[in-house]
Amino acid sequence: MVLATSTFDLAQMMSWRLTRITSELASHREYLRDLSAFSKLSETDCVTLLPDPLISEPNCIQFINVSFAYPDTDKMILKNLNLKLYAKKYYAFVGANGAGKSTITKLLTGLYDNYTGDILVDGISLRNITQPKRKAMFSVVYQDYAKYQISMKDSIGLGRVHGASEQEIRNVANAIGLNEVVTKLPYGLDTSLGKIRESSFDLSGGEWQRVAIARSILSQAPIHILDEPTAALDPVIESELYKLFGQISEGRTTIFITHRLGAARLADEILVIADGHVAEQGSHNELMNMGSIYFDMFEAQRGWYE
Repeated sequence: MVLATSTFDLAQMMSWRLTRITSELASHREYLRDLSAFSKLSETDCVTLLPDPLISEPNCIQFINVSFAYPDTDKMILKNLNLKLYAKKYYAFVGANGAGKSTITKLLTGLYDNYTGDILVDGISLRNITQPKRKAMFSVVYQDYAKYQISMKDSIGLGRVHGASEQEIRNVANAIGLNEVVTKLPYGLDTSLGKIRESSFDLSGGEWQRVAIARSILSQAPIHILDEPTAALDPVIESELYKLFGQISEGRTTIFITHRLGAARLADEILVIADGHVAEQGSHNELMNMGSIYFDMFEAQRGWYE
């Protein structure tokens, strides 16, 4: 009986382990497939160079009949897109998921260049602008912003890779509402963030978001882009954060992408992206008076803001 029971237990244990090992092997094989594909990607010239230290703000960025589909797909995300963005204006891109809002910023920042049509920066094709100049031109906070496990001073300071003084970093932290967070950190701005070190201090989701936005504000880039970095926040807090960012970024060209139309009202001009092109464009009041796509979207969300 003991021998039979032991044999049964051994077989059962091996079956569970074999199942787990098989699952892990399959998972690791997929990771290796992705790693192999990544290692075969071609490198863009000058991609590792630092941004140019100083760059002038473009007066106009123009999309001319731009169409784009992501690699290995046939679905066109942008379809003969035409738009103009002028200096020192505050723009909001709104629209349904998959409409092409984030794709526009990815083309601007050079993440993809396999589009048809042209993107002009003061009359110069974006394809002809060097990587260091392009990196210096844009500062972006994406929805999946990075949580660097380094000190808060260094995490914010990454926004200006050519160097910023501690006072400049402190001023930006205070402006974005991080002063209370800094005072509760055991070593102030020198406190390591995250969970890696024993002395590290982990932040809340909203505090991490403020650090990411502070990094963008510290940047000397003339064009700032926020691609729904506050999607996990409730509409009221998100609207307040966008308002604060707009005040701090005043005098710079600013683009933010949001599903929250209460925040979009803060923009000088709203662009409604639908089916890969600009379906409507204007101020909040102008679009509401049109009584079309934006009006319907705002009415559907009105209960969030009342």
